[in-house]
Amino acid sequence: MKKLHYLLAFAVIGLAACGGGTKTAEETKEVTEASDSAVTFALDLENTKVNWKGSKVIKGEHMGTVKVSEGSLSLEKGNITAGNFVIDMTTITDLDLTDVAENNKLVGHLKSADFFMVDTFPTSKFEITGCEAITEGGTHKITGNLTIKGITNGISFPATVAVEGDAITAKATFEINRNEWNVIWGGSKESNKGVLGFLGDNLLKDMIQFDIDLKGKK
Repeated sequence: MKKLHYLLAFAVIGLAACGGGTKTAEETKEVTEASDSAVTFALDLENTKVNWKGSKVIKGEHMGTVKVSEGSLSLEKGNITAGNFVIDMTTITDLDLTDVAENNKLVGHLKSADFFMVDTFPTSKFEITGCEAITEGGTHKITGNLTIKGITNGISFPATVAVEGDAITAKATFEINRNEWNVIWGGSKESNKGVLGFLGDNLLKDMIQFDIDLKGKK
């Protein structure tokens, strides 16, 4: 039985190592500011949604939500010229575990020093550095600086932006490699020592998916 466990453990590590994780972090750029002629929409926090999904190497996944605490989008001549939103990391929830105890355990684990260190880093932030019109995958390509756990990297992704009257919506789905923001079981590569910590982190896929639905009003 022990031999089987060891073989399974090494198989899991091998699978994780082979995956390697896709590089998602880009160089940071200067954050853009709205001009005097831009129209600024404050985010409707009640109707703005951010969903997350993380998967295991062999089988299974978890998904949930996190709330936006503040933010805005500025528009000029049909293009987003500036914007940002702040995520309240203390509001992380899980939607797939129906057992209350298991749900609370997972959420507590995500908030702890094992992952997002919410006590030390209660917020994450995205700030727009650029935006250009596209014809495939959405209406615009958004570029910006994403800060998680005090680490800032640049990212870019397609988004669908629509304006109707005094309201704006911006929807996007993208993935980040959690390692590039030090979202690692045990808090960091340096502190994640020992067999259990190594196995724990390598049971998880590197990519975290985010589905964002921003809604704003003038």
